[in-house]
Amino acid sequence: MAAISRKGPSPGGRPDDASFTVRELLKLPQLEQARLAAGEKGLHAAVTRISVMATADVSSRVRAGEFLLAAGRTLREHPERFRLLITELAAKGASGIGVRKDRAAEEMPKEAAEEAEKHGFPLFELPPDLSFSDMIRSVMERLLARESVQLNELHGRMQAMTRLLLDGSGLFAFLDAMERMLGNPVAIVREQDKPLLSESLRSADSIESWPMVQMLARCQPGKAAGGGITLLQSACRVYASPLPARGTKPACLVLLERSRDISPLDALTVDRLAQLAGLELANIEAVRAVEGKYVDQFLQDWLSGKLFSDHDWKLRAEVCGCALPEQTPLCAVVAGLSEREPAPDKLREMARIIRSERLQTADAVLSAPIGGDLVLVVPVPEPGALHRLLDELRPLLQDEGLRLFAGRPAERPELLPSSLSQARRARQAAEACGLDGEIVTYDRLGVYSLLYLIPSGEERDQFLQRFSVPLQQADKRGGGRLVETLEMFFRCNGNIKLTSEKLYAHYNTVVYRLEKIQNILGISLDDPEDRLQLQLSLKLCHITPSPSGMG
Repeated sequence: MAAISRKGPSPGGRPDDASFTVRELLKLPQLEQARLAAGEKGLHAAVTRISVMATADVSSRVRAGEFLLAAGRTLREHPERFRLLITELAAKGASGIGVRKDRAAEEMPKEAAEEAEKHGFPLFELPPDLSFSDMIRSVMERLLARESVQLNELHGRMQAMTRLLLDGSGLFAFLDAMERMLGNPVAIVREQDKPLLSESLRSADSIESWPMVQMLARCQPGKAAGGGITLLQSACRVYASPLPARGTKPACLVLLERSRDISPLDALTVDRLAQLAGLELANIEAVRAVEGKYVDQFLQDWLSGKLFSDHDWKLRAEVCGCALPEQTPLCAVVAGLSEREPAPDKLREMARIIRSERLQTADAVLSAPIGGDLVLVVPVPEPGALHRLLDELRPLLQDEGLRLFAGRPAERPELLPSSLSQARRARQAAEACGLDGEIVTYDRLGVYSLLYLIPSGEERDQFLQRFSVPLQQADKRGGGRLVETLEMFFRCNGNIKLTSEKLYAHYNTVVYRLEKIQNILGISLDDPEDRLQLQLSLKLCHITPSPSGMG
């Protein structure tokens, strides 16, 4: 088990540093004869309450900051149980334990002392004549006096943070102010979404902050209903408080113990401010949902050609808050998702995520679901930028098989519908003809773009009847994978040995099939013109269904 992190004292001068600590507990007159057996590193821990431990099985009821008083006989008779109790109390954030001697010669179990020292958990030997009731009264008098000071400080904190939100400063300013107030970074962890981070985590070097961000992202706010102290894998303690659920996904406000210990007042502040953060987050998501509908409709009208003038486009873009560079050409990109025909709600959520994310490869990427496709409007990037954009989108959309299909750049906004048509044609051709590559642009289609323009009719049917259909019919009669062999032969640039390896077929088998193809069609594969006609017919078959009557 990882050692519990118990840092040194908080930097001075702050009101919540006036907490009643274990070190001050030792200064009480009743504890003049007490002895610290182990855990000196934890003497600065705050004491929030004190109670008597009647049985050894109390760890489930212990709260953070609680100091326990115990009679010695029960614990000393079961040293292994005593050791495990120390471990559990330290993990719960208890401030320490005092064990009263039953007689002067009694020794503290070695196992318990070693465990307490390991975790920096204060373990005291109390004098035999100590009255627990007198001890509790003395401690509670001091705690109540300090609580009144802390309540005043909490009231001041709440007023300051409420004013901040009422002034419209926003959620990030709220988190930054919390960090300055509490002396530790804070974050809002949301289910299935990136955490919102305060200033030090946002501005820190990625090597330093990324492991912490990953651990926060793995937190499950839906299970943090009770909040409280949690120990992350990095041995960093966090205090989490759930945000009120008002139609939003589960989320929690998290305080990370990095620069100073989390004090009881800090925890109470997080609990109170979680209510404000929840209201602000719900408001942001409600506004975002309304804005998203306007943006979706704007992009759908734009890309379907319903905006006929530059003035219409600028007016709608301004109303929807879509800031795209006017002097930079735009291109439409269709996202080729791994999931075929995703639900409309899923497409809308993906579009929202892309619009809300600050992408490094493009400053202003717009996205909307259009006709069953997830469509992006991207400022024409520098060479290679689409590949970097794809690298960002894959983890963002949680789709490692994502591909991008891009149309030609549109010099004017009203020409973007043509770019979308080209992007869709690039996707259709790539999927139908097996074009490789993570990025497929319309210009890369080459002859495929021309084949798409050939209208259905008698001429096309005759062309297919001459070259493709006889091979398809022969295959159906058991002709021996002739079409597959011919396609692989062309992909291998006419190399028969490589073709046989790709098909896992014997060299002579491939030679036999190629001779059969030439006999059926009455052509020669050595003739460049025949080879061109045959390749075009195979490609045309992929793009269009077989003509009627061709089987």
